[in-house]
Amino acid sequence: MRKIPALVVTLGLVASLSACATSAAPGSAGCPPTGDAASVVTTTGAFGEKPEATVPSPIVTTETQVSTVIEGDGARLVDGSPVLIDYTLFDGSAGTEVENSGYDGSIGNPVTVGGSALAPLADALECSTVGSRVVVALKASELQASLSGSTAPASDDPDAAYIAVVDIRQSFLAKANGRLVPGADGLPAVVTAPDGAPGITVPVAPAPTTQQTHLVREGDGSRLTADSTAVVQFTAVTWAEPSTVAGSTWTNGDTATTVALDDATLPAALRDALVGQTVGSQVMTVVPASDENPSTYVYVFDVLGSL
Repeated sequence: MRKIPALVVTLGLVASLSACATSAAPGSAGCPPTGDAASVVTTTGAFGEKPEATVPSPIVTTETQVSTVIEGDGARLVDGSPVLIDYTLFDGSAGTEVENSGYDGSIGNPVTVGGSALAPLADALECSTVGSRVVVALKASELQASLSGSTAPASDDPDAAYIAVVDIRQSFLAKANGRLVPGADGLPAVVTAPDGAPGITVPVAPAPTTQQTHLVREGDGSRLTADSTAVVQFTAVTWAEPSTVAGSTWTNGDTATTVALDDATLPAALRDALVGQTVGSQVMTVVPASDENPSTYVYVFDVLGSL
């Protein structure tokens, strides 16, 4: 099985271009179930370090199950939460290790609870807390379906399982949660769905000839600098009539992505729009047409966190 990839949604559209926390825990109503397939696995070792695990085999499961080994005291994960994890993955049919994340901080792209990347593993983290170590038993076929080009499991049993021991390192906002800011005359209007996805209405008017950036929501979190890596969701639409969606993380897997603001390949207009913004903000920027890019684009970013 190849290394579990983090889904990175490209932001090259110009170049080529939260929910409230819940006290519910795994096993509670609306949360991933607990069960024997996960609880029979034992682990030792400190959080953040590669665990020693005993995986009795064969393990089979008809559903995703979660068992909490270490209970963290951080934020509780909800649908839409981007999270950074470390993991060790085992083949449940043989009890042998398949791969691990390295436990060296090298995984710098989040997986998103409820997103398509690494489902059902990401979904299994809902209701757990940051700082927790959980054991997840999941159907091998379902994990493989979320991974392009993955190899077949060691067993032909349709209920064959993978076992993942997951350390939940850090979480970010599920959506921008800052205070609403009044709209600006002549700029697009933004309305937000309950899950945070923006709807953008472009006015029937000529597009601006200079870049215009406006806060839709103003967050009170940490401020992005030119060296930050921002964790964002975004939607980009064209200004031209009829306005069309040029790209969106909300519809392309509903998965947050990272933007390295010191990356020389990032369009300068997007860097300028994001540097100085605060976590929790929703930022709209209108990037006018140019010789290289004949269309005017409207971007709306939810700034969910910073690495």
